[in-house]
Formats: sequence, structure tokens, C-alpha cells
Amino acid sequence: MLLAMLAGLSLPGFFCTTQKAAETEEQPSSPWRNVYDSAAHYVGMQACRGCHDEVYKTFIQTGMGQSFGVATKEKSAADFSPAHALVYDTALDYYYKPYWSHDSFYIMEYRLLGQDTVHRRVQKVDYVIGSGQHTNSHIFSSNGYLYQAPITFYTQKHKWDMAPGFEKGTSSRFSRLIQLECMSCHNGYPDFVAGSENKYNGIQRGIDCERCHGPGSMHVQEKMAGTIIDTSKGPDYSIVNPRRLPTELQNNVCQRCHLQGIAVLNDGKTFYDFHPGMKLSEVMNVFMPQYEGAQDKMIMASHVERMKKSDCYV
Repeated sequence: MLLAMLAGLSLPGFFCTTQKAAETEEQPSSPWRNVYDSAAHYVGMQACRGCHDEVYKTFIQTGMGQSFGVATKEKSAADFSPAHALVYDTALDYYYKPYWSHDSFYIMEYRLLGQDTVHRRVQKVDYVIGSGQHTNSHIFSSNGYLYQAPITFYTQKHKWDMAPGFEKGTSSRFSRLIQLECMSCHNGYPDFVAGSENKYNGIQRGIDCERCHGPGSMHVQEKMAGTIIDTSKGPDYSIVNPRRLPTELQNNVCQRCHLQGIAVLNDGKTFYDFHPGMKLSEVMNVFMPQYEGAQDKMIMASHVERMKKSDCYV
């Protein structure tokens, strides 16, 4: 009886100590102060431009800098000539014609029965997604709710065709939702309406500096206060420099978006919570498919996975 009582008294203390030790071990840390400090926040690319104008001017011309924009003739890389600008969905029997009317971009969906047009829908396009190095896809807004249009221009093939995921009878036509997971990789972080699936108060115009460097508020505050670090002699720990991260943390910065599988968020995490300098697994786990008889095949956007299998990396 005495032994049982002593065991009962010692167990709570044992579990409490063990729990505290586990919690201490699990707390991640980083020498880069903008990784885990909750006071660090995003300041926007124009704040970065104030001191790094030459870097800004070159970055804005890159694929990431050009990843998203308003639908204009200058932004679009597509060929709108009559010989190219027509797509036929053989599975669902719809034609799609992209065209400009003055400075506005439209996609007309129609169906023919003999010589008669038996269905017609015209949808204005508001945004072009993609730099045009590989593709231009198209998004329209309905009172702040964003949807993807069903056709894409494939730049390297120089042809219009059904958008990825709309082929072979899988087209959702004009009802595919642009959700936060999609928007947060193809663009800078948006002002997303919490509780919605695809509504935005505001969206950025391209992937910005802080997606690879992390929140910039600490860095800006220190520079404004006159705290200047000679980075030729050592790191400026107020903001992440991906070049100075260990290899796997460098890979994780890229893998946040360049790893196409099934992304499952950890409990209590959102797609906003990953900061460069973290392990990706602190926020989400990405499950990659394996195809029987095609183990060397990878999904389109799994660039880091491809690199890790390359002879150079191995």
C-alpha cells in the first residue's frame, strides 16, 4: 500500500518534468531574428526598394517578379492571332476563344449544333498568372471571389490549350476556386478573407522579396535607426539571407512552393506561417506520390525533388 502511494506521488512530478523537457527540446530557434519573433511583420517590396533599388529592378524582371499581374496586353505573352486563339474541348464539346476588346481581355465559351450557336458565355479576365516563360493562365474576379478560366497559353509550345487539370473531361469550366494554397505560391501573400474559400480583399502583383528573406520589419527598423552591418564580414541577423542558410533550410525555402504533392498543414498552422529559416515540416508535411513502374517520374512543380535525384546533387 505504501509503495503504491509513493508511486502515485512521484508520477505527477515525473510526467511534469518530462513534459517540460519535451517542450524545451521542441522549441525551435534561429540566429536570424525575423524567423520566430512574433513582432516581425511584412513591410512590402516597395519598402525594400528604398535601399535596394538596383536589386529590385532586376528581380522584378524575373519569373517570380512577373508571376502575377493585371490582365493587360503588356503582361500577356499569348498569341491572339486567329490561327492560334481557339481551343476546342473535345470531351465536353465547348469552344473557347480568347480575345481583346479595346484594353479588356475576354474568353468566349460557346457550343455549336451544326451551324447554330446553342450556347454562349463571355467572361472578362482580370488577372494573368504566370511569368510567360512557361505559361499564362487566367483568373477572373466576381465581387472579390477568384476563379480560374479553363484555357492556358503554353508559351514554349506557342499554343492555347485546356488549362492544367481541365483536360480529358475534367474541366470545371469557370468554377475552379483560387484558394489560399494556390494564391500563396503563385503570388505574394494576399489579404485573404478568413472563413472564405476564395475571397480576397486585396492581392499582390508578383512574388516579392520577403518570400525568400522573411518578414522585413526588423531589418527596416534597424536601418532607419542607423544600425548598419558590414555583411562582407558577417551576417546581418535582422533578416534571413538564404545564401547563408544550411543546404536543407535553403531547400525548404524553395520547397514551400516548388514541391507539388499533398500538403497537409500541422495543427494550428496556416499557409502564412512558414518563414525562410524554418524547417518546412514545422508548418506542413508534403506527401509525394509514387507511381508503379514510373518511380523516376515527378509532378510538374516538384523541382526540388528532381534536383535531389540528380547526379549533381547526389
